Amino acid sequence: MKKNTNDKAIIFDLDGTLINSLEDIALCANIVLKEFNLPSHEIDAYRNFLGGGALFLIKNCMPKNSSDEMIEKVLERFKIVYDNEQHMNTKPYEGIYELLKELKEKGIKVGVLSNKPHYFTCKYVEEFFSSLKLDEVHGQKEEVPKKPHPIGASKIANSFGIACENIFFVGDSDVDMNTAKNAKMIAVGVEWGFRGPDELVEHGAKHIVKTPQDILNLFK
Repeated sequence: MKKNTNDKAIIFDLDGTLINSLEDIALCANIVLKEFNLPSHEIDAYRNFLGGGALFLIKNCMPKNSSDEMIEKVLERFKIVYDNEQHMNTKPYEGIYELLKELKEKGIKVGVLSNKPHYFTCKYVEEFFSSLKLDEVHGQKEEVPKKPHPIGASKIANSFGIACENIFFVGDSDVDMNTAKNAKMIAVGVEWGFRGPDELVEHGAKHIVKTPQDILNLFK
């Protein structure tokens, strides 16, 4: 394995960046909403419901006047359904596995930081990328503020032993770009994600990439 001679590292968001999970999240959420006799939504609407974690998702797809108690009930049911349902539609975006493989072969430290609950984050990274042995994988944890708070990203940087300003933070939403800014990392927005380049640029993306392979050019 080649050494990481440029002393840079990279941290990825998960949903909408490494994996396309939109359809399965939407289908599971709609199952739960119907169970509670609440209105469901078109799959595409969920693009704007995601990015802030499971609670953020459930609050966004429920009626605005929902009580905290009802939100909590729907959230807990969603976690069960999402864990048990078949996720045949969730898969890495084209070129992602090859990108991660090449980054690892170059000796570049690779992390994942998601607002998806930690259990589910680890589950999907294990399912799709276990052979690559990514350096750090973290989802949302009770004891750690979620993105865009910088602490999660900063902890990964510390584990890498690399200064934050030398780390690319790659994501598909305003949450990710603000995380990069708050952690003083280099914000990289992906065009293939759930939101789109306009939102990414508006929230401080320093680079916009059209394909996973474009990310390799950042290290040249």
